[in-house]
Amino acid sequence: MAVNGEAAGWWSGLPVDRVTRLRGASERALAESANPLPAEAPAIVFFTVDAAAARRSAGLVDVVVDALETAAIDSAALWLPEFEHIAGASTLERRAARASAVRLAADTAHFGPYVASLAESASSGRPVRRAAFTVETRVAGSARALAAAHGRDFAALVLVVPDGVDADIVSTAAEWLCANSKMGVWLTGGGSARMHRFPSVSVRAPAVPAGVSTVLDRFRPLSYPPIAGHPHPASDPEKRLQRALTLHEWATGREHNRSIRLGELSRPFTVDVLWRTERVIVEIDGNEHRAAERFAQDRVRDNELQTHGYMVLRFTNAQVMDDPQRAVDTIREAVSRRRSKGDPR
Repeated sequence: MAVNGEAAGWWSGLPVDRVTRLRGASERALAESANPLPAEAPAIVFFTVDAAAARRSAGLVDVVVDALETAAIDSAALWLPEFEHIAGASTLERRAARASAVRLAADTAHFGPYVASLAESASSGRPVRRAAFTVETRVAGSARALAAAHGRDFAALVLVVPDGVDADIVSTAAEWLCANSKMGVWLTGGGSARMHRFPSVSVRAPAVPAGVSTVLDRFRPLSYPPIAGHPHPASDPEKRLQRALTLHEWATGREHNRSIRLGELSRPFTVDVLWRTERVIVEIDGNEHRAAERFAQDRVRDNELQTHGYMVLRFTNAQVMDDPQRAVDTIREAVSRRRSKGDPR
């Protein structure tokens, strides 16, 4: 079974029912070209293998499954439509979350007891009772939830294998994950070249310019692109700001994680929050933005946006988490000023 689509992205034609080695493009290039996730692609997630986790195949499987499960819980509002209206830690709300997940499973391929447990965990903030489910159930259920969160029928796991890890251990784990998750498992990174038991496929993706922060740089060990229109499920600052903005009527009309292209020949990029009519952009910067090269790249991008009429507001993760109201007040002033002046173009 292969991924088919009109556009020939690097994922096009790759199998989703067996392990495959990818060659010809770096993992950062693969990640950047999948952000935003193209409509014809599967739900692509990346996992960067750590040498400490790759000492045993079973240990590596456990770490990957834990990460997939956490991502599925974080994404509950995206695969369970009723979740935003019932999320909460009370007993009543937890039961409502479970009931909603069971109804979802009745009409889909989801396994009811497991997605109910995921929904309850997302509502309460408590971890899933892992002993209640086999690891096979957890990996298949998490993969299915992540695919649904992206509106896809299936997911694909890209294992980033660094040099120096035991190729046999990672190969065994990759085979188990593929067989039990219903996901394609695609291998990349320097260490994958020694995993000869799997066929290799040449793929192409545009090189990533110096200073560009990919999802691999922002999120580890599991990385995946944001879902257009929503805060990134793995970004607490993005979710914190979204909750703060939702309380204010003036903040309507905003879009989260939207792609912008400034010209026909320019490379599109994703911004954290956008008021399209007012041309106001909000970016939330993690620690990676402090590096001199990344800081310079941000300034270049900001200058390009400003010459096209956008106002760019930048906040650090700490500023949003520690004092979200101050960030909201600054954004409100900018949006209100643009609205009072009419079309800013």
